Amino acid sequence: MNFKLQNNKAVILSAFIVGVMISTAIAALLTDIFENIQEGSRYPLTMYVLSDDDINPATWGRNFPLHYEDYLKMKDENRPTNFGGSLPYSKLIRYPQLTRLWSGYAFAADFNEERTHFYAQIDQRETFRTNREWLNRHGFPKFTGQPGACMNCHSSWAPKLIRQLGWIQFNNTPYFNLVAMLDKAHGKTQYGSQLGGACSDCHSPKDMSLRITRPAYIKAMIARGYTADIEHGIVATRAEMRSHVCQQCHVEYYFKKGTNELTFPWNQWPKGKSLRIEMIESYYDAIKNLFAGDWVHKESGAVMIKIQHPETELFSSGIHARSGVTCTDCHMPYRRSGGVKITNHNISSPMHRIEETCGSCHPLSADELKARVEVIQFSTALALRNTEKAILALVDDIVKARKRIEAQKGATSTQAVDTALKAPRDYHRRAQLRWDFIFSENSTGFHSPQESMRVLGQATELARQGQLALQESLTRLNISFTPSIGSGKIPAPGKPIPERHSPAGDPPPQKLLDYDRTVK
Repeated sequence: MNFKLQNNKAVILSAFIVGVMISTAIAALLTDIFENIQEGSRYPLTMYVLSDDDINPATWGRNFPLHYEDYLKMKDENRPTNFGGSLPYSKLIRYPQLTRLWSGYAFAADFNEERTHFYAQIDQRETFRTNREWLNRHGFPKFTGQPGACMNCHSSWAPKLIRQLGWIQFNNTPYFNLVAMLDKAHGKTQYGSQLGGACSDCHSPKDMSLRITRPAYIKAMIARGYTADIEHGIVATRAEMRSHVCQQCHVEYYFKKGTNELTFPWNQWPKGKSLRIEMIESYYDAIKNLFAGDWVHKESGAVMIKIQHPETELFSSGIHARSGVTCTDCHMPYRRSGGVKITNHNISSPMHRIEETCGSCHPLSADELKARVEVIQFSTALALRNTEKAILALVDDIVKARKRIEAQKGATSTQAVDTALKAPRDYHRRAQLRWDFIFSENSTGFHSPQESMRVLGQATELARQGQLALQESLTRLNISFTPSIGSGKIPAPGKPIPERHSPAGDPPPQKLLDYDRTVK
């Protein structure tokens, strides 16, 4: 009897203790949830007044410490991916064929993998592609310097300089003159004249709403049919603005002759449609009398267009754009810090945090997600290498053909050479325009896989057509000529520029060179 009573008491006591523990756990959970809700509702505490007169990210970061903490991580975000990332090695060493494809243009002298937005201004200053004295000594005696238009996307001080100087004068002022102005006004510091991307590029100091701050983009979008907005640049939803703010700079562009006004070749790209490379080509063809091209190819003599970084244009035809995915969804995914949900401002490759980026929509393992990306990029890289071989074969043939024409007609037969090479040079221009559209776009095909393969297929075909046109031209001159088969000559890799400081301009990591050997 006593045993049963004691046993019952023990059961009751145990149940009471368990109940207290459960109640305590529930109370703690509810308290934590409540505190997180309160924390989320209080963040950010906008204690400090912000202004476009002070665009120092540290100043803005006082109100947004979590965002600023992410921003600072870009300083050390120097990691490569198979085809991108932010380690500033020399792409000319990794892809020596570029020195021939861009022969006669400054990109053939110095071209590195770009770093993060944190270094946008520093890298622009330090690249030897803008160094007049160095270029003058290394095969570019006529180079007189970059225009200030380059500052549009490489410095957060651009809007202030535009207000001071006016739009046209800002673009037309020599780049290093603007650098000197910034040095004097703000000092030679990372948050002074060396400031790259900053909060003010994309956010209004009034309410932190997203806005467009670059006139060239606003002008181009209005020409496409968008409505101007005095506060935010154009009328768009917040979701749309999550791409627009990035698209201010990740685009193809050119500088108008005479004024160096930054201009986007988009007036044949209708609003609401995907861009096709034919639209850009048609645009440039239509303005040949005003802007013939960026440079004359040193080997072929073709007038060339240098495509820059057309992420906006290629992305427009991809499945993610058609599905409403924005730039920030993949490059600045949401993250949580306690009860606060914020956009990650460590802007970097989605491959570095694939579960937060791709995994937010695709219920697959990290390994499978990476494998899917790698399949697309590998296939695109293979197509790029094949296209490069075809274009260089055309260049080799044009060089040989010119020598044969000169031997037949005389060394001063410029007219005969130009007449015979007119069509092949045009094919070279069109083929390389397409190759560069995919090569200089920073996703290695991922932003629009099918369009990338379509464009590269066209590029290879145009290069081969150029060889046939060359053969036909020489036949009319009674010169026997057989087009090259296979690859044009690819030079040996160069060496780092002695004046550079590591890691910029270093050879690529050995693991990337080993990986490239599989792309055959």
